[in-house]
Amino acid sequence: MKRLILPVLILISVEVPGNAQFTKIGGGIAAGTGIYFNNITDNNNNKSGIPAIFITGVYEIAPSVHLAPYFTYYSPHISKVTASGGGSTKHVVSCMMFDLNGRYVINPLKQFEFYGLAGFNITLPGNKLITEIGETTIRTKESDNAFGLNLGAGTYIKLTDRLDMSAEAKYILSKYDQFLFNVGFLINVDWLSGHGKTGIQANGLFR
Repeated sequence: MKRLILPVLILISVEVPGNAQFTKIGGGIAAGTGIYFNNITDNNNNKSGIPAIFITGVYEIAPSVHLAPYFTYYSPHISKVTASGGGSTKHVVSCMMFDLNGRYVINPLKQFEFYGLAGFNITLPGNKLITEIGETTIRTKESDNAFGLNLGAGTYIKLTDRLDMSAEAKYILSKYDQFLFNVGFLINVDWLSGHGKTGIQANGLFR
């Protein structure tokens, strides 16, 4: 599936309507089923943390068609095991993700907007072991990456002219399958820029 990345990026970069623009930016918190590094599931110490934070933006191509890039960072899962004969091992599993989703808004310009989504995901997990035996410390580190597909749905809830609340659920199909739910807030960039321009016009600088 990695061969699909370049064609997709080319498709995204083709011409879009001249009024297409970033209209919302924001972030929030996420939680999901988590992943096991290299899918080794016989040890819970090998599982990622579940709480996560994310930042995102909304690029509006048309009222019903949006693109949304995401960056998600999971809280590292840290565990420590002490050996009966002395010494200990600290295990740290980390994970971050990049997503690019296309959204189709079913009812644009309503207070509650609902959308379906499909897109692409890159998951980047890491695994670190720190073993201490007496005065000796042994550190080992591994990393992995996996390309996947996103399918899901969500909603924008208009709280004020400048602020939206968002909620979204999606399933990630990849080597690291997982279900993820996020909730956050979005600032309406279009509203801010529009009101700033109006203020300048009122001062007679644009006639």
